[in-house]
Amino acid sequence: MAGTLDIKRRINSISNTKKVTKAMEVVSAAKMKKAVDRALSLRPYAKAMYELFANVAPHAHKEHPLLTVRDTENVLVILIASNKGLCGSYNASLTRTVRSMLEKPEILVSLNKGEMMDASHVTIDFITIGKRAAHMIKILGKDSIATFPEIAKQKNSDSISPLVKMIFEMYKEEKYDKVVIIYTDFVNALKQNQKIRQLLPVSKEDLAEQLTEMDNIAKKNNIKLGENVKYLIEPSNEIVLKALIPKVIESQILHALYESAASEESSRMLAMKSATDAAGEIVDDLKLTYNKIRQSKITQEISEISAGRAALE
Repeated sequence: MAGTLDIKRRINSISNTKKVTKAMEVVSAAKMKKAVDRALSLRPYAKAMYELFANVAPHAHKEHPLLTVRDTENVLVILIASNKGLCGSYNASLTRTVRSMLEKPEILVSLNKGEMMDASHVTIDFITIGKRAAHMIKILGKDSIATFPEIAKQKNSDSISPLVKMIFEMYKEEKYDKVVIIYTDFVNALKQNQKIRQLLPVSKEDLAEQLTEMDNIAKKNNIKLGENVKYLIEPSNEIVLKALIPKVIESQILHALYESAASEESSRMLAMKSATDAAGEIVDDLKLTYNKIRQSKITQEISEISAGRAALE
C-alpha cells in the first residue's frame, strides 16, 4: 500500500495548493478591478492635461528648457515593474522589451522622429520602480542610478514628486538628452502591451499618440473623456507652460503606474487561474491512478482468496 499512500499524500498536497492559488486568483481579481477603475478614472484628467499642453506649447515665444531637443548622447530610462512575483508573463515581457531596447538603442534615439538613427554612441542609464525592475536590470548587466520600490505601492503625486524633481534636474543640467519610460499598458484582462514613451523633452507627437489611444479605448468601453475646447491663457503662455509641464510629466508617470498596476493584477489573476486549473487536472489524474492501483490490489486479493479456496477443495 506504499504506492497508494504516496499518491494520497500528493493528492492532499496539490489540493491544498489549489486552494491557495484559487484564493490568490480571487484576491487578484478584486485588486485588478480597483486598479482598472483607477486607470480609467485618470484617463480623462490625462487627456485634458495633454490637450491643454498641445494648445499652449505652440504659442510660447521662448523655448522652455524641458522642450529643448538635443542630440541624443545619454538616455535615462524609467522602468516600471512589480514588487512581487507570481504574475505570469508580466515581468518576463518587460525583460524582453528592455533587452530588445539594449540590443537596438536606435529605438530610443528614433522615438517620435519617424526614422531609425545611428545609436552606437548612446549611453543608457536606468531608474527603476519596483523590486523586480531593479532585479531585471542586474540580470541584464546594467546598474540603476536610483530605485523607488515604494512608488509601486503608493501611487500618488506625493510619492512620485522626488522622482519628477530628479529627472527635471538631470535633464536641465544636460546630464541626459532624453528621458523615456517603459511600462505595461492595460488593454483588457487578456491583453497588455509594453510601451516605450518619451517624457523629456516633452513630445507633442507622443502626447498626440496617447490621446488617440485614449479616444479609441474610450469608444470601445463607452467612456466619456471630454470634448476638445479652446483656451484663453493668462497671464502668458510662457508662465502657464512653466507650471504646466511638470504636471504633464507627473500625469504621464501616474498614468504609467496605474496602467502597470492594472496589467500586473490582470496577469497575476490569469496566472493563478492557470495554476488552479493545472492543479485540478493533476489531482484528477492522481485520483484516477490511485483508483486503478487500488482496484488492481483488490482484484489481486480476490484472485488469491479464490486460488486458496480452490486449493483447499
